Amino acid sequence: MTDAHTVALAMLTALDANDAEGVRRWLAPDAYWWVDTGLDRASGRFDTDPGEDRPWPLHGRMNAMDKCDLLSGVPRRFPGGVRQQVRRSFASGDVAVLEVAGDGLFGGVHPYRNRYCFVIRVVDGLIVSVREYLDTAHAAAVFEGRNLNHRSTDDSPWPPEAGPTGPGGELALAFLAAISTADADRLLALCTADATWWADGGRLRTAGPEAPVDLNPGLLVVGRVLISARATRIPALKTTYPTGLTLLAHRITETPNLVAVEALSRGTHHTGARYENRYAFVLSLDGSGGITEVREYCDTRHAFDVYGLTDR
Repeated sequence: MTDAHTVALAMLTALDANDAEGVRRWLAPDAYWWVDTGLDRASGRFDTDPGEDRPWPLHGRMNAMDKCDLLSGVPRRFPGGVRQQVRRSFASGDVAVLEVAGDGLFGGVHPYRNRYCFVIRVVDGLIVSVREYLDTAHAAAVFEGRNLNHRSTDDSPWPPEAGPTGPGGELALAFLAAISTADADRLLALCTADATWWADGGRLRTAGPEAPVDLNPGLLVVGRVLISARATRIPALKTTYPTGLTLLAHRITETPNLVAVEALSRGTHHTGARYENRYAFVLSLDGSGGITEVREYCDTRHAFDVYGLTDR
């Protein structure tokens, strides 16, 4: 039986080749493909297909065969092709995690250079689910969108919290708890002194997660920065979210040196806006059990909207 890592890499190889039929060959007949949905939070629920009213290209849960039909149009939308290059990957059990860099010219004119975290579940050698975490603000700015200004909130019950299967998972849960409690000291205690945190920048195309650390103090929430610098902003979450911000882990994929934790967040911003993001955090660990790097993939369009960062 082909393992999850091999299957996921094979599917991404076909995606990189703009080969929709090659992608289709690795999918189970009832597989789904999910992308988060920007301002329309209800459409981004993992368990519900929003149907024809879905925002596009931020489509929520979609039958993966229908997604392949759409992928067949990539050569038309990207006359020179669009690359999807795996930069780092790992797997545990039936779940593979692939960090990917995209690069192409939409319509042959508009640069599309997204960064992704694909979390892919494989059963009996076929993919049953793809969750594609990406910079939604960048995607919405480049593609010809539909229903992107539709707003909703997600009032559905949360799934059960994931439990760790090892020390990496325990560290991931402690990391989320430090953010939820706005405890900078707790966060710093989990990290090495030179640990970094990367997040994507929407319209502001910051460098990718492998870039050198950016020391610009204005970019502490995007780009790659020192966690020791970003931690100075953590206590402000108590005033940003007067009734609290909660992050809940719902799936953890861990190896000895890399951990991916998929998480949901909920809180009410001091402006009254609901913050309901969905994340894939990828944590790098050192031999002593400290976090050396955080890579944050989330719905940037939703985040920048709640925080009033209209230029992103």
